[in-house]
Amino acid sequence: MEGKRPIKYFTMKILVVVVMAATVTLASPRGVGKLWGYQRNTNGPLTWPAAFPKCGGSRQSPVALVSDEAVPGPPVEHFTFHNYNLVPLSIKVTNTGHSVKVTPMSDASLTGGNLTDRYIFTQFHFHWGATNNQGSEHTVDGVTFPGELHLVHYRERHGSLGEALRHSRGVAVLGVPLELSLQDNLNLQPIIDGLSQISKPQKTAMISPVILRDMLPDNVDDFFRYEGSLTTPPCSEVVVWTVFKDAISISNTQLQEFRQLVASDGTPLQDNFRTLQPLNGRRVVRSCL
Repeated sequence: MEGKRPIKYFTMKILVVVVMAATVTLASPRGVGKLWGYQRNTNGPLTWPAAFPKCGGSRQSPVALVSDEAVPGPPVEHFTFHNYNLVPLSIKVTNTGHSVKVTPMSDASLTGGNLTDRYIFTQFHFHWGATNNQGSEHTVDGVTFPGELHLVHYRERHGSLGEALRHSRGVAVLGVPLELSLQDNLNLQPIIDGLSQISKPQKTAMISPVILRDMLPDNVDDFFRYEGSLTTPPCSEVVVWTVFKDAISISNTQLQEFRQLVASDGTPLQDNFRTLQPLNGRRVVRSCL
């Protein structure tokens, strides 16, 4: 994933997206003003259902993904990543107080991959641990990674992310494990370089462009698929999840830069992952190559 891909520049139509909050990780209007976070005994995931009842639902995310227990799916339809190889006209990075959100000015979208609709890209964000033995939200065959990247899309016919949150399968998230490497991932470096400008919550900075396709593993045909929720309040159960089996790399040096950030409650922005949720009878499908 550290190799360079051909770069194309393009003239883009303006895409107006109504984003209701900071990460997928979106807060609904009813949740505004309710402090939540990741501190175990005060505002962490176990406390969320009291303020956000949907977080106590039966179709929550993340979950443990196990190859031997997943149901083989139909022959995989290859993903088509529209405009994922193009350089955004601009791109900003934000410390949301709960995550690092990256918002390119892009008209990228997603079809295929056994999804039934076109989904419009809106943002991607990160989850990471205080140490390298934790940080990912999903586990893959019992493995916990030091981080996880989520690329967020909403179903085109809904017109906005806010409206998509009202509909089953209205949101499609691509989950990418972040695997520890001895070398920096140069594709992530523009984001890493911008973190020093957003150490405090709600700080935003413009950064050098990154290519969306470089945020994905080379092999995008091997994945898990299940229906679940946002992994942060309000925990809306409207997400069709695709979690790739393969990871992209990140170095310890790069992870340390994320760990320097400050959360919305004033604590270090670390361990911003939700604990695993029960499947409660849901099927996890493994793509069939």
